[in-house]
Amino acid sequence: MSLQPIKDTWRAIKLIPFAVVLYDAKNHTFKANTQAQRLFKLPSKPSLKNDDFAQLLFSCPENKKQLTLNQLFEKYLAINTNYHVFLQIHEMGLLLNSKVAHISEHHHIATFEVIEHSDDAKYNFDKIISKISTDLIDIQNDNIDTHIEYALKAIGTVCLADRSYLFKFSDDGKSMRNTHEWVNQGIQPFKDQLQHIPKNSLPYFANLMGTTHLFKVNDVASLPAKAAKEKQELVRQGIQSVLCIGLRYDKELVGFIGCDCVKQQREWTDLDLIRLKLVGEIIANAFKNLNYKQELQHIQQQLITANQKLNQLVNTDSLTTIANRRCFDKALESEIKRCARVKQLVSLIMCDIDFFKNYNDSYGHQQGDEALVKVAAALKSRCRRESDLAARYGGEEFAIILPATNAQDCERFTNLIQQAIKAANIKHNSSTVSEYLTLSIGFFTAVPNKNSTPQSFINKADQALYKAKETGRNKVCQYK
Repeated sequence: MSLQPIKDTWRAIKLIPFAVVLYDAKNHTFKANTQAQRLFKLPSKPSLKNDDFAQLLFSCPENKKQLTLNQLFEKYLAINTNYHVFLQIHEMGLLLNSKVAHISEHHHIATFEVIEHSDDAKYNFDKIISKISTDLIDIQNDNIDTHIEYALKAIGTVCLADRSYLFKFSDDGKSMRNTHEWVNQGIQPFKDQLQHIPKNSLPYFANLMGTTHLFKVNDVASLPAKAAKEKQELVRQGIQSVLCIGLRYDKELVGFIGCDCVKQQREWTDLDLIRLKLVGEIIANAFKNLNYKQELQHIQQQLITANQKLNQLVNTDSLTTIANRRCFDKALESEIKRCARVKQLVSLIMCDIDFFKNYNDSYGHQQGDEALVKVAAALKSRCRRESDLAARYGGEEFAIILPATNAQDCERFTNLIQQAIKAANIKHNSSTVSEYLTLSIGFFTAVPNKNSTPQSFINKADQALYKAKETGRNKVCQYK
């Protein structure tokens, strides 16, 4: 397009009754009509440069991204030849409805229509959104309802609605329920009645929500015939106007947020739409974050449980279910070091089932395993303190660690062990010391020092055990 047609076009465009800016992308110059000069406080001259718009900084209310007028043309013309966007001007307290379009290869226009021109209204709404966002950014299960109800009250009040609410769809997507509701004074609540509603009972609504994620009705009476079920339900609730916007998690429609008017009809504005969508996105993101936290906590708990089970498997004898040799070795080393630090006694008991090979030969290995389980249970039953540990040392040999136990108390403990074994009444006809299964026991008690080792304790308790076996079995010997 030559220069003269552009001049003629501008003569017509500048007469539009709201702010218009013409952008020459080739020369990087602008023209502004009288309304734009007044609105943006621009100098009254035929050609403007970027510097003339330096005081203007726009942002999109939905994402708060900032841009200059030049960036506005470049950004939105790159997306679409005719683009519609809502903008805020930070310094002027303005919310604008803007449209950007091509008129030639190098010439583009932007129109600006004021939606809201109130510093207080913008400031108050910004404060409300900031509070909602702050409240929901680190939301927890125990306070979610309070914050969502505040958000619904805020958006209901700002949009001059009588009710505002949140609905969630079921996991299978076949039904929906009202999870949260705010109602204005004197307005009947309906939350309790709106539970487990089949989506196919409101097909017109479900179709619009699934395709456009928007259900906007200024006058319920004007709904088409195919929305008869929706009209019937809205009339039942006394609703004259309704506005609902879908909520999505990861591109999946999971519910909707809505407002309605009961006392009178309302012509829903683009500003209502922006605000409701903004609050809906904040709530959806809050739910998403909460779900992530719950999933993370669930995974962490699964890991803790798995680690506990693994630790139990690693440290437990599979047959007797008491501590195994690995667990015993670690516990003995730890107790020796601890008792050395605090100069405290520790006792170690070694036990051996008398003539166990004969027992297996006479009764079989399966019954031999059962005998081992019963002996282990008897030993464990006597370990009453948390620090006491009964372990299967190997084969038919068992060990017990008794921290903070002197020799006299340890000997009493071994007598209790023998009583427990006797009470088990395990027949052993192949024994030469008793007709019932018995134990030979050796123990060692000392205050360890920095040179003490687990093996030194084991060797001494084992020597006492050997003495018990060599001197007749079914008895207790102390290493001295």
